[in-house]
Amino acid sequence: MPQIGSLSSAKEKDNGMKNLFRTLIFNGQVSLTIADTTAIVQEGISRHGLSPASAFTFGKALSAMTFMSACLKMETGEISLAIKGNGEGGDIAVSGNRQLRIRGYIDNVNLSGAPNAESERRALGNQTVLTIIRDDGYNRPFVGSCAIPNEGGMDEAFEEYYRISEQLPTRMKTLAELSKEGECLFAGVIVLQPLPFADKATLKKVETADLDNLLSVLKRDGLAACADCFEGEKEASEERKAAYKCNCSRRYLTRVLVSLGEEQMRAIIKEDGAVRVHCHYCNTDYEFTDEDADVLFREEK
Repeated sequence: MPQIGSLSSAKEKDNGMKNLFRTLIFNGQVSLTIADTTAIVQEGISRHGLSPASAFTFGKALSAMTFMSACLKMETGEISLAIKGNGEGGDIAVSGNRQLRIRGYIDNVNLSGAPNAESERRALGNQTVLTIIRDDGYNRPFVGSCAIPNEGGMDEAFEEYYRISEQLPTRMKTLAELSKEGECLFAGVIVLQPLPFADKATLKKVETADLDNLLSVLKRDGLAACADCFEGEKEASEERKAAYKCNCSRRYLTRVLVSLGEEQMRAIIKEDGAVRVHCHYCNTDYEFTDEDADVLFREEK
């Protein structure tokens, strides 16, 4: 395993270096996750053409999902979140997998206002539910949900989810800083989760940990410096690369169309001129014509 000193700084945004670090701290009683999600958030902004206010809320959701994806155990594991309610942001959906491929969308790409807590609160609304679906590769996915608190923002929503649905006391802090033009200058997430056997003194340390300061260290000095704020257990440490990457592709969709059948595909093309598919997660349009159907079903026959 590479040593912590080989991790990228926050200034090295998307050069293939690892941007997520996990370990156990406080004598193995607490799980610590740190991630620089700047490149992930910027990719989400670019794909969806987000206003700064939309990017702020969506970026925090992407950062939270980066952490949640890193917690998956099985290589085939997948997890998704859905935020639905009366917020100005509309529906927000983000998903990830064990390979740390993160993707998502926010309905309202043009939220007004500055990228701050006030616009985040408007985006979430006051009658909104957060739902998590986690498939660890076992027989049945786990589904949990909670009402988003009427005070606070995305961080408080996820802390409430872990408290209610998974009975895991959790401290989470996300950050998304944007330029006036809407470019992501920095984004990150830090999460502390006490293990079931954590003692009272350790729980107190978790409650009083200055996550804002840790995010400042992450932004200023990089992942390695932030991790060095704790004495992590090397044998329990994990360093990985997370990225914004969608699962869709033209090749994947052709397999879906084969299952649709030639007769139904031809009928759609006759009526609409083509089979058109839009992927909300990466904002990509696909079009399949009669010529595509000729090739596709000739190969099948």
